[in-house]
Amino acid sequence: MKPNLKYLFFSVLTGTFLSLSLPNFFIPFAFLVGFSLWFYLMEKLDIKRVLLYSFLAGFVFSLLSFYWIVFALSYYGGLSISVSSVLFLIFATAFSLYTFVLFTFIAKKFIDRFSTFGFFLLPFLWVFLEFLREFFPFNGFSWNLFGYMLSYINQIAQITYFTSIYGLSFLVVFFSVSFYLMFSRRDYRFVALNIFNIVLFTVLFIWGNSRINSYSDKGEYYKVAVLQGNVDESMKLKPTKEINKKIIDKYLNLLKQAKEKGADVAVLPESALPFFPYVDSSLKYYFFDNFYKIGIPFFSGFDNVLLKEDSEIDKVYNSLFLVDEYGLYVDYYSKIKLVPFGEYTPFKNKFLENIFEYLQGIDFTKGPGQKLLIFEKDNRKEMKVASLICFESIFPDFVANFVKKGANVIINVTNDGWFGKTSAPYQHFEMARVRAIENNVYLIRAANTGISAIVNPVGSIKAYIPLYKEGIIIENVYLTEGKSFFNQHKTFLYTAFVLLFVLLVSFGMFNRKQSNII
Repeated sequence: MKPNLKYLFFSVLTGTFLSLSLPNFFIPFAFLVGFSLWFYLMEKLDIKRVLLYSFLAGFVFSLLSFYWIVFALSYYGGLSISVSSVLFLIFATAFSLYTFVLFTFIAKKFIDRFSTFGFFLLPFLWVFLEFLREFFPFNGFSWNLFGYMLSYINQIAQITYFTSIYGLSFLVVFFSVSFYLMFSRRDYRFVALNIFNIVLFTVLFIWGNSRINSYSDKGEYYKVAVLQGNVDESMKLKPTKEINKKIIDKYLNLLKQAKEKGADVAVLPESALPFFPYVDSSLKYYFFDNFYKIGIPFFSGFDNVLLKEDSEIDKVYNSLFLVDEYGLYVDYYSKIKLVPFGEYTPFKNKFLENIFEYLQGIDFTKGPGQKLLIFEKDNRKEMKVASLICFESIFPDFVANFVKKGANVIINVTNDGWFGKTSAPYQHFEMARVRAIENNVYLIRAANTGISAIVNPVGSIKAYIPLYKEGIIIENVYLTEGKSFFNQHKTFLYTAFVLLFVLLVSFGMFNRKQSNII
């Protein structure tokens, strides 16, 4: 099968335009071109060739959207650029097969069977596959869902209160289908459909703008300080006692500033302080001896090592602790969604460990379950925190289940220093920001090197600290009920979505003659 330069070019453009629609590029509506070229290939080529060109499109998309993985592997994993690049190419291949090729394979079946009508099944198909990514492979990987191609328009992002990010993903594909059919069919009905889409987008924009402008904080609140230490990752990777004391001094100084500025509670990033909470050490004593002079409650991420009776390591958790003003541990939550090949090795064996030294050592243990951390001061209303550690913030269903347990605030702690000055920190932040809208709660985000922020329930950023800048932000964080249409009725939404899809497929099958469908 000889490659066709035209189709090769279209495949590369497909992956390029789709990636340019995501953070931190955010080129408005570039996805319309990307999807249209992809749909063109689906219609014009046989199944074998379209799968090949779709794989190329997905591969290019992965290269442009996830290139930061090479930086993380080489910097964090201590791998050479060449080895990191090979591993990244393996990831790009797997991602393309799992998303682009699988979607194309099923989409081609719909188009061949139902002709034009089959295109209108594709938004449903894409959302199904994105939802599957929340759980598989391994712990799931819901990074760069296509709804984030529209979420940067915060007015449009307001619909995630009802539909979650999956609703925006549906719109992205539906708008793209309509756009492609308008040019490929030259039928007035599809011109009318695109006019309808423009009207729909305009109405959603106006409604979203009204929702944002009409939002006002009310009820009880806490004055929250977010601390961004901006600790260089090299200090964490090759620590010495002197380096660790510098890190502790940095956060003690920020805690002191928070206290002096009247904050009720402070939030530190993931793995912020360089000691284990339940293991005695000189660094631990050094921190608390100085902390007693400050006395402000705080949340902080810790590598949480638990020892056996013989002092051997039993388990290691990635945890978020709540510490009171006296330095006592109130409670902690341990991360559930661990990063595969980062925090644990799914297929742990000596062969892989000998090749990749960073896989050696003890894996983190999955936390026992979702548990709210409760903070209360001066007999005020309790702050009930849904804790999201690192990339737990990218999973819409996981977060909705967490908030539904009674949370009125989300705290997301992370260390995005592994990613450097790439697009990854911007992608990660945008995903976390949308969780605030989906669940109608404030988001407090503390990131080691940024982006730290406080975001209100309509997704507006009240304050933030940019990448690679040390600092502190203090804002009033209001306690909402933590109830949205999505997190309260998501089972109904999922069921209705599936039933509508089944109904449309049944309608298509009932109309045997394709010309009678559209």
